[in-house]
Amino acid sequence: MARAQIGDKRREQILAACETCVVREGLAKTTLQKIADEADLPRSLVRYFIGNKGDIIPLLIDRMIARADHDYAQIRAKTGSVTTQDAIDFLFETAFSNEVTNTIVAELWKLGERDESVRLRLAEMYRKMQQALADQMAADGIVGDGSQRMSTAHALICLAYGSASFASLYRRKGEMKSSKQAAQALVTGMMTQKEKTA
Repeated sequence: MARAQIGDKRREQILAACETCVVREGLAKTTLQKIADEADLPRSLVRYFIGNKGDIIPLLIDRMIARADHDYAQIRAKTGSVTTQDAIDFLFETAFSNEVTNTIVAELWKLGERDESVRLRLAEMYRKMQQALADQMAADGIVGDGSQRMSTAHALICLAYGSASFASLYRRKGEMKSSKQAAQALVTGMMTQKEKTA
C-alpha cells in the first residue's frame, strides 16, 4: 500500500513538472529530459512512471478532468447541492479561468488537428461537460427537451471557452464578465419560457 502511495505521489510530481514545461515551452518542445530536469528526477524514473512522450497526452487530459472534477466537487461539498447558476459560475470562474489548463488545452487543440486520438479525447471531455450542464438544467426543471438543453449547454461552454481565449489574447479579464452575463441571459430566457408555459 505504501509503495502504491509513493508511486502516485511520484506520478503527480512528474505530471506537475510536465504541465510546467508545456506552459513554459509548448508541447512540441517538451521532452522527457526537460520534465525530468523540472521534477529534479532521473529521466529513467520519469519514463518508468509515465512512459514515452506520446503517453503523456492522455495523462495530461486525465489530470485536467480530475482537477475539474475535484473543483466541482468542492462546490457541492460547500453548498450541499449544485444549481445551474453554480455550474455557470464554475465554468467562468474556475474551469476556464485556470491559466495552466487553458494553455494545455490550446496546445492539445493544435495537436488534435493532426492527431485523431487527441481530437476524440478532447471531444469526449467537452461532451461530458456539456451533458453535465444539460443534466443540471433538467434537474432544476428548466424548460426544453434534451436537445434544447444540450444546445444551450454547448452555447455556455462556447461562451466560457471563447471568452477565456480572448482574455488571454488581450491580457485582460473584462470580457469574461460580459460573456458570463450573456450565458446567464440564455438560461434566464429558458426559465422565463417555463414560467409562461406553467
